[in-house]
Amino acid sequence: MATIDERLLNVDRHGALAVPATLWLVMGWLARYWFVVVFILVSSRRAPETVRVLGGDFSWYMLALELPAILMIMTAGHRSPTASRLWRVLWARGRAILIATAAIHIAATAAALAASSVWRRWPELFLASCSVLDIAVIYALATDGFFRQLFSDFPAPPSS
Repeated sequence: MATIDERLLNVDRHGALAVPATLWLVMGWLARYWFVVVFILVSSRRAPETVRVLGGDFSWYMLALELPAILMIMTAGHRSPTASRLWRVLWARGRAILIATAAIHIAATAAALAASSVWRRWPELFLASCSVLDIAVIYALATDGFFRQLFSDFPAPPSS
């Protein structure tokens, strides 16, 4: 007997599929450098020396590469019947955007690891471990039918 995916029964107040907590975590994971910068800037009030972490070795280019993940977080927050066409178009392409962001993380990590002459627990092994999670994100978004359905569902615009 076929079973139904219970995640398809979880709808928001607009009657569309609700964005599950796991997807919010995935989007946060894909925007991890942004959260590091925010954490450092917030904690710099108590310990001004923490800002030194954002020095020469910090991957500033990753902030630009993670902008699509930030955009998807904003898009998920704008899922309502009154949302503009821009949010609807972005949401419909959300799986591809998040998969591309995870792939960018993997490529950047591969480039950094290729340039590393010595493997240590920090940062090389940690970065490799992060790539394993990025691969899991790509696999889940690409193969799980729930995410295909979720990204094709957006609250209907109000009838006039």
